Amino acid sequence: MLDPLAEARRRLGLAGRFADEGRFGDAIAVAETALSVAEQTRIPNHPAVADSLILLSRLHEAVSRYDKAERYAKRSIVITEEYSRLDEGLVRLRVAALSCLAGVERIRNRLGSAEVLYSSALELAEDGTWPTPTEQVNLMCGLATVYQYGSRFAEAERMLQQAVALIGQGTGPAAAVVWHHLAMLDLVRGRFTSGESYAARALGLRERRFPPNHPAVANDQVTLASFLSRVGKLDASERLFRRAISTLERVLPEYHYDLAVACAEFAMLMAAKGNMAAAGRLTQRALNIRTQLLGRDHPEVQQTIDDLAQYS
Repeated sequence: MLDPLAEARRRLGLAGRFADEGRFGDAIAVAETALSVAEQTRIPNHPAVADSLILLSRLHEAVSRYDKAERYAKRSIVITEEYSRLDEGLVRLRVAALSCLAGVERIRNRLGSAEVLYSSALELAEDGTWPTPTEQVNLMCGLATVYQYGSRFAEAERMLQQAVALIGQGTGPAAAVVWHHLAMLDLVRGRFTSGESYAARALGLRERRFPPNHPAVANDQVTLASFLSRVGKLDASERLFRRAISTLERVLPEYHYDLAVACAEFAMLMAAKGNMAAAGRLTQRALNIRTQLLGRDHPEVQQTIDDLAQYS
């Protein structure tokens, strides 16, 4: 009989490949079986169990199932709290567990909690010798996003510039993450020239790594389209928005955070082109999704309600 740990690792690897291809439903199904196999060890805090929980948390966050993502993240944090700080492999799992919960907390606007979790994860990572640039950059970009949503723009920019120094002239996944976050920060701050350049750079890197119908490509198309609309390239922006939203509709659930963002941004373009009816429909769709995912009291929901009033 195949060793359960070897089988769990095999299934986790398969789930990771499915996720890279944008096949999140398949990835979740396989990751759940990996967890079941890992639990056959009868050791509740076994690293294979923690690894499975962490992947499941990330996958559920990727499809905007935040309740499930939170449950898996919290369970992984409880397990990894028992791990020795002398084993870097175990510390690595602890860092990943903290990062998973931090991401959910940020989305839910629990910025204080998210900051503590990201800061704790970064501190653990920086004390070790194992972090790859991708792992460390993802943590730094996560914390920078917390700063951005808290209107702490200077701190966000400093953190992202540190991430730029880490990636250097890299063209891998970490670089795409950094340029994407720099673009998003510039969009919020109204720095459209530099932001458009960052967005185009991030999109180019995503397109080199992923197939055209991957949600990561579509998300960066939305970001670039948002800049194009701000600088008056309205027709080019509309074409890019339509292509991106078409992809997101095909590959993501009906109620997904990224789809809400795309609709809200596209609505602004439609309003700029004088099509207030389309702007209203798109904003209503964004509102429905955000309310479903985030709750009526979330700041993004309140902002979307205000936007909808402008188009009515």
